[in-house]
Amino acid sequence: KGNAFLTADGSYDDPSGLESVFARGFYDYDGRFLATLTFRADGSSKFAAGNRWGYFPAFSLGWRVSNEKFMKDVSWISNLKITGGWGELGNQNIRGFQYASSIVVGNTYGTNGYTFGGFGVNGSAVTITANPDITWERAAMTNVSLEAGFLNNKLSTTITYFDKNTNKMLVPALLIGTAGRVTAPDINIGNMNNRGIEAEVNYQSGDTFKYSFGLNGSFIKNEVTKLYGLNAFIPSTVYGRSSQEISRTYEGQSIASFYGWKTAGLYQTQAEVDNDPYLKNDSRKGAIKPGDVRFVDINGDGMIDGADRTYLGNPNPKATLGFQTTLSYKGFDLSANVTGVFGVSLYNADRMQGTDPTYSFNLYAETLNRWTGPGTSNSIPRMSLDRANENYRTSDLFVENGNYVSLKNLTIGYTLPDFIVKKATFNSLRLYVTGQNLFMITNYSGYTPELGYTNGNRQRGVDVAQYPSVRSFTFGLTLKI
Repeated sequence: KGNAFLTADGSYDDPSGLESVFARGFYDYDGRFLATLTFRADGSSKFAAGNRWGYFPAFSLGWRVSNEKFMKDVSWISNLKITGGWGELGNQNIRGFQYASSIVVGNTYGTNGYTFGGFGVNGSAVTITANPDITWERAAMTNVSLEAGFLNNKLSTTITYFDKNTNKMLVPALLIGTAGRVTAPDINIGNMNNRGIEAEVNYQSGDTFKYSFGLNGSFIKNEVTKLYGLNAFIPSTVYGRSSQEISRTYEGQSIASFYGWKTAGLYQTQAEVDNDPYLKNDSRKGAIKPGDVRFVDINGDGMIDGADRTYLGNPNPKATLGFQTTLSYKGFDLSANVTGVFGVSLYNADRMQGTDPTYSFNLYAETLNRWTGPGTSNSIPRMSLDRANENYRTSDLFVENGNYVSLKNLTIGYTLPDFIVKKATFNSLRLYVTGQNLFMITNYSGYTPELGYTNGNRQRGVDVAQYPSVRSFTFGLTLKI
């Protein structure tokens, strides 16, 4: 009759399904010319009926140059192959049912519900808005590779150039504050490019003394090529007393780049504060004291405000390297794995909080070296509960070099000679010791540069004091009966 509510009891379920059709064809002519053609169709229940299916082709071509007649007399080249290809893949790793709104029935506001005529009543509210046009994210990659083997494949190498474009990138929609507590859906509005070179070199040889060495590297440039528009961005989670985002993604920059204020040391004297052109029109000038941070007036308007925030660093490494080796001599064996990351910045958010005296936590020991007078420090502000200058806002004071080299694994073993184990009716007995995360070379001041809080694609490389990797030692034996 228009006044009655229909209610139902039950449990919540969020089912999803994926249906795929896959076809692949191969062609090989005389072991010299190779071709592969692939086509797949994927249907996901996470998208509405009109956008449910995505179609993703791919192909690759190869030329085994070492099988050509003109290479027969080149004995030092064991293998030479050139390949190239292009292909698309789809991504549907999002929360389901975003094409439909979610309405909660029986929703209350406060303890008495919504008040009408002096009485508290329950109501209904939209908690998740809909995006009926949401569809597949598409990643198209082009790559060209050179594979080569020398000296009967004792020395082998692979070099690959790749160019990957992610289109219709699924990213969270931006919400204004007046939207309330509603959850926004993901939207297909962003393109990203990753391009670079991956290389690998391996060498193995030996008889009584056997050895192998391997070196691999990945060199990548990341750029968001389309996102909303030139002045729009995707913010990260806010952090610290100032409740400001640490990262922003802008068109033309790397994803999740650090964003905030640049600094120019600390004010050493009152005269520096009084004569600073950065504060010429700043209403806070009278509250700023020696020992406070000198923030840079990027736009030149004579005041420090939100308009002076800018790009501070890239949390995406330019190069990732690895080195592996195995050595064996008679019964002894050794293997090691070393990794390294270079060209990366990290944001030490724990240090930002750990040097801020307005928090009720223990402070970092480095605050003992804080500014206490002219010339005593140019990087650690004075100790004060006064927040007029917001010394601990998001700034480059807390952006650090995140490069490192780490010995991830080292194993040393010894296999007993046969004449010993045979007496004990064993086939073989090997004793070994393994160490993991043995040491790291880095200038990063936090626990470890390997950790960083990641909030999807919104934020990367932010250190909020997660535990570092555990160093461990394992002693064991391998016995074959």
